[in-house]
Amino acid sequence: GFEMKKQLAFVETKYQNVHFYEAINTRFRSVASYEKSLSKDGSYESLHPELFRQDKIVFLDGDSQSSLYGEAVYHEGLVHAAMLTHPNPKRVAIIGGGEGATLREVLKHKTVQEVVMIDIDGEFVQLCRKYLPEWSDCSDLVGSTAPSCFDDARSRVYFEDAFQWFIDRFATVDNKKGVEGEDFFDVIIMDACDPTNDFVTKLYVDSTFVKSLYNGLSKSGVFIAQIGRAAAAVVDETAMFKRMFSDVGFRSMHIYDEGRSGFYEPWSHLVALKNTVSRKLWYQNAANIDIELHKRIVSTHSGEPALLYFDASVMLSYQLPHMVHEDVYCRLHLQQCYAVEDMVKNRDLDLTVIDDGDPFNPLYERNVFYNKPNATVFSILAENSVAKFISLVP
Repeated sequence: GFEMKKQLAFVETKYQNVHFYEAINTRFRSVASYEKSLSKDGSYESLHPELFRQDKIVFLDGDSQSSLYGEAVYHEGLVHAAMLTHPNPKRVAIIGGGEGATLREVLKHKTVQEVVMIDIDGEFVQLCRKYLPEWSDCSDLVGSTAPSCFDDARSRVYFEDAFQWFIDRFATVDNKKGVEGEDFFDVIIMDACDPTNDFVTKLYVDSTFVKSLYNGLSKSGVFIAQIGRAAAAVVDETAMFKRMFSDVGFRSMHIYDEGRSGFYEPWSHLVALKNTVSRKLWYQNAANIDIELHKRIVSTHSGEPALLYFDASVMLSYQLPHMVHEDVYCRLHLQQCYAVEDMVKNRDLDLTVIDDGDPFNPLYERNVFYNKPNATVFSILAENSVAKFISLVP
């Protein structure tokens, strides 16, 4: 439970009820350790008070939205998986993200030239700047032009309906081939409400909006969204999301779970790639991921790592969906899954049977791409040479 719970503010904005609290979650920290961290007795707690401070939690309409001890895991996991999947992300859009932490993580990438953030609730953003300044703190990032990420020269913040914002600009744009231009985005990050919410579900399944997202991406564009509780990410709503993204033209989709974000249960994310080129980047090995992070992520004035959680091992854990997603997929594609199981047993992988053109096919990903995620396999797949591929299977 929570102790030393203190309400910092309660505000009813035009769009939602917002609560800010300070508290100590006794499952993870003790009041005695916190009180000791305030002393100057030379104890470990007093020398490292940042490890024992009270948690901060923001609630929207009664639902936990973000916490001080979980936000780095959540936002780093949301942002950097998508950013690494694009070869050179320069222009990024954020849908929602009112706390400013998603913006903070995007600005850690050296390649980024502009970030457009669209959140409908401007009052909530201002409240977060006041009560959650750590979420949008860019003061330690080398290259940032302002203490607050909202004020960085690369940031463009709009207080508008993000769904309508995209529809107005991209609904009728013919961007099937992903023409490069300053109006298109390399990465779009959707950090909005829980999509199991009835209102948001209607927006997600609006084909005009989803088509606007597709049209708004450059040719190697990457879209990512948090899609709610992992337990809910295998039900009809999520299947509906995947069908919608597939219908508008996305070529490859991936789902991964993150269970350390402070939501008390794993949270799922959907990544949709505009073409299959980025799929190779999704399956980079650990060494390449570490190299890319070293090249892309800015340093800090303090000398501390810019990333608190995300690294190559985390990215590797995201590359394949949980087996539950594969099980659900196979329940809907029984004949194909039985055929693949027989082929794996007989070491006779027929790629034309495994790959049915479905952008979300965890069985295909596990048995083809993930087992040998290297350039040789990708070139073989491009040639559709089954014999060469089989020769690589141990």
